[in-house]
Amino acid sequence: LQALAKFNVKNGAVLVVDHETNEILAWVVGFAGGKGKAFNKIDAVTVRRQPGSALKPLLYAEAMRKGWTAATMLDDSPLEESVGLGMHTYHNYSRDHYGLISLREALGNSLNIPAVRAIQYVGPGDFLSFLHDVGIRSLSGHPNVYGDGLALGNGEITLYELVQAYTVLARMGDYKPLSFIEGEHLRNGGRRVLSEDIASLIADIMSDPGAREKEFGWNSVLNLPYQTAVKTGTSSDYRDALTVGFNDKYTVGVWMGNLDYSAMSRITGSSGPAFVLRSMFNELNKNREVRPLYFSDYLVK
Repeated sequence: LQALAKFNVKNGAVLVVDHETNEILAWVVGFAGGKGKAFNKIDAVTVRRQPGSALKPLLYAEAMRKGWTAATMLDDSPLEESVGLGMHTYHNYSRDHYGLISLREALGNSLNIPAVRAIQYVGPGDFLSFLHDVGIRSLSGHPNVYGDGLALGNGEITLYELVQAYTVLARMGDYKPLSFIEGEHLRNGGRRVLSEDIASLIADIMSDPGAREKEFGWNSVLNLPYQTAVKTGTSSDYRDALTVGFNDKYTVGVWMGNLDYSAMSRITGSSGPAFVLRSMFNELNKNREVRPLYFSDYLVK
């Protein structure tokens, strides 16, 4: 945060979970206790903010439940739709369009227009129900409140909820509430909310450097030394930047922004939080044998 202060970044938060036990290992608020730091008495882990593209893996998981595959072809061409009394034009972050593109590359490159087409296929109501199933309860409005914009993170959720949702993907589709107490997961009953094969496939896409090469390049900060599923999110006007990821054992979420809702200076998930996430995984992976992500036996190339 100190290094990014010149880009008007004042606040941040990190949540680290061992998703094998569902135990919270670290709950960190940037500058907590520091003198003269803005809003540092607010728990940024539980503040509702826009997640940007960080919901897209969950959206495509729901689309796969309804019949799509990683090879489903989506149309990434300019899209304009009526919203309220006006028209809204959807853009990809780079303002480039790729025409017909596979779901694998659409998710890997975090393209906005295929995501809008995905939520139109799934339906905002069904996607909202699935988000509730994975523990995101802050989105309590009617589906019409969010509309297709839910695909791009127009609703506000907490970092806690987002990390908890990603642990479902990391745990091959099983939902369990997060815990502060070691061993509590043995008493907390979970439930399956996503099939093992879909969770495994989404994780495979999120950890595939080739799938994100068009927008992020081959030497992306998101390419970690060990197989790690990673997704960034950036809200409108650079008010929020997030990176969430998981490997075989740990799930990590990082948020940066300003708790007074002022905009950062072009800080995105991959130009801010992603570097924190890399450092966290380097620390977590020390002195242990890191396994590849689980790949379901039900999947056929």
